[in-house]
Amino acid sequence: MRAFLAFEVQASVKRHLQDVAKGMAARITGVKWVSEEGQHVTLKFFGEIGEDMAASIKASLARLEQRHRPFDVTIGGVDAFPSKRRARVIVVTLEKGVDKIKTIFNDIEDGLSTIGVEREKRELAPHITLGRRRTPAPLLEREIIAPEPMGFTVDKLVLFSSTLTPQGAVYAPVWGIPFTGGMGQESPGK
Repeated sequence: MRAFLAFEVQASVKRHLQDVAKGMAARITGVKWVSEEGQHVTLKFFGEIGEDMAASIKASLARLEQRHRPFDVTIGGVDAFPSKRRARVIVVTLEKGVDKIKTIFNDIEDGLSTIGVEREKRELAPHITLGRRRTPAPLLEREIIAPEPMGFTVDKLVLFSSTLTPQGAVYAPVWGIPFTGGMGQESPGK
C-alpha cells in the first residue's frame, strides 16, 4: 500500500477550505484541486510499504501516545510551494500549533530512525494542500481567497493508505496513535 503519516482535519474546516478552493478555481486554470477527503496535514510519506512495515512503523512510534496531548491548530493564509512565483502546490499554511507539530515530527523522525527509515532532508512546513499544478505558474494575489481564521484540535497521528484511481487518490486510515500523555503540552482550549 502507498502510505503516509498525517493529522486529520476537522470536517467543518475541510468544508470551509473546499469553499475557498472552489472560489479560487473560478479564478485560476490548470490546477487539480484536492477533494475534501484529501485534506490533511501530511508529516511523512513512505511510498509503497507492506503490512509488516506498517506494523513496525506503529511500534516505533507507540511512545508518542504518552509523550503528547491533544493541541489546537489554526489555519493561516494561502501560499504556494516552492514559491508564489513558481506555484506548483497551492496550500493553506498553519499558524497556531506549528511548534508542537514540529516537535511531534522530530519525535516521529527519531522513532522511525530506529527501524531504518531515512530522515527527511527538507524542513517540515506544516500545511494543508488545496491543489496542484503540473506546470508551475505564478499565484497572483488577486487569485487568492483568504480563508477565515478557523481552528481544529489534533488528537492523534494517523497512518493513511492512498489508492490512486482515475478520479484521484482515495485515502483510508490504517491505524492511529491517540495523544493521551503529557510532556508539557497544553490542553486544547475550548
